Amino acid sequence: MNKIGVFMLLFGLTITHLPSLANAKRKSKDHHHHHHHSPAYEPSGTHAILTLNNFARGGDGGGASECDGKFHPLPQRVVALSSGWYSHGVRCGRMIKIKARNGRSTVAKVVDECDSRHGCKNNVVDASETVWKDLRLKTDDGEVPVTWIML
Repeated sequence: MNKIGVFMLLFGLTITHLPSLANAKRKSKDHHHHHHHSPAYEPSGTHAILTLNNFARGGDGGGASECDGKFHPLPQRVVALSSGWYSHGVRCGRMIKIKARNGRSTVAKVVDECDSRHGCKNNVVDASETVWKDLRLKTDDGEVPVTWIML
């Protein structure tokens, strides 16, 4: 086979294998939570489910917050975002505005990831009790629809 033939053959093989190479790389970096992509962030208000978390030492949040390695006792207004929205920490320390269907809203700081690989849904804003009180929501409800935006 002449040089051009060999080149075309190699080029053809490279092209056919590129997509699978890209996918393999993406999978390994994602730690295989490919089905845990969060809904797209909407600047006008991203729909989410508000859940309750205790960010204090000994609370149900477990270890210290991923963003700053600290615990956040009440009355701090803090949240953990689902893995997709947490996005390896790009929103750490940033403030978000959370709005409930009753029209009330409040502001809280992103301090942690609600890990979609360990039972957290992909559309959760996991918030401290102060956030629930600000919004006049009943923590007994467990899961309440809200929208949120980055400030």
